Amino acid sequence: MEKTELYKAAAYLLEKIENRSTPANDIINDYLASHRYLTSTDRKELLDLVWGTIRLWFKIHYFYPEADWPLRLEKIATDQTEKNMPDFVRYEVPEWLIPHIPNAAEELPLMLGQAPIILRANGDRDKVLSLLQADGLSVEPCRQSPYGIILAEYANLSDTKAYKKGLLEIQDEGAQLVALDIGVKPKQDVFDFCAGAGGKSLIFAQMMQNRGFIQAYDAAPKRLFELVKRADRCHVSIIKIVTKLPPPFKKFDHVVVDAPCTGTGTWRRIPDMRWKLTEKQLANIVKLQGEILNRAEQYVKPGHYLSYITCSLTIDENENQVQAFLKAHPNYIVLKEKRYSPYRTGTDGFYLCVMQKR
Repeated sequence: MEKTELYKAAAYLLEKIENRSTPANDIINDYLASHRYLTSTDRKELLDLVWGTIRLWFKIHYFYPEADWPLRLEKIATDQTEKNMPDFVRYEVPEWLIPHIPNAAEELPLMLGQAPIILRANGDRDKVLSLLQADGLSVEPCRQSPYGIILAEYANLSDTKAYKKGLLEIQDEGAQLVALDIGVKPKQDVFDFCAGAGGKSLIFAQMMQNRGFIQAYDAAPKRLFELVKRADRCHVSIIKIVTKLPPPFKKFDHVVVDAPCTGTGTWRRIPDMRWKLTEKQLANIVKLQGEILNRAEQYVKPGHYLSYITCSLTIDENENQVQAFLKAHPNYIVLKEKRYSPYRTGTDGFYLCVMQKR
């Protein structure tokens, strides 16, 4: 693709991304699906330009507010000068958000880069590494998670032997560390209260050696359909899907709330979320999280554990949320509280608090 055509296509996509609420990834994928004649090189150049520009969103709008996208692309390609700018522009976040993030000056600069592709070995990691290398992939073990594998560059994993055998899942190392820190064990009962597509349920099943019981629920039942397929492929048999919240007659050893959140901890992977977040959305999410925690705690056995997780960096959704819960439920104590992030752990951003019901 010639430079003129490349910039024209990128400007078209960026204008759509700016003016629609649809996620950037969906807009880009629709465009590529309707332009199948583009070569793999063309696609890579276009994706690199569009996503690279999205990662400079606040700077572009701050320095070139009136320019159209063709001019903006030209400017950022040629303007290499160092400029003074406020912190919110330098960090590529809404200005109002900075006070809500502890250690923002350390955390936010490291959220600007691109996140690595991390896999989870469902079984012996050395065997999975060997299978992936035999398929021509460049991989290496993660340093912190005993299940983690770093994939050097994007590849179609569904064609690999490891994936077909159910020995592989995509899951950030931070998410793996959160599960490991919760510490579920074989033969326990676990309630994955906001299961989504089931990443936590599946790693719990691995930790439990497929012995015990996991009940997976999500307020949006369609999300659970993917878990059914993934569990079958990974040969997991201890997960039961529930599409309606049952009465709290049965109590569990572990109730895990991976709560809906702003997703600020995933901004390296989904950079277009940065400029879409509003203070009102944050307030609404905090309210919802509190309601979910209050419902979930009813399922915890006395003496056992309620774990609260977000993939957010804000204090509102994390420490403040837990403090509000403890004030309303003085029969709980905190056993473990931890943050994960590019700054702290070299991973996506997560928060975990493990509480015990007395």
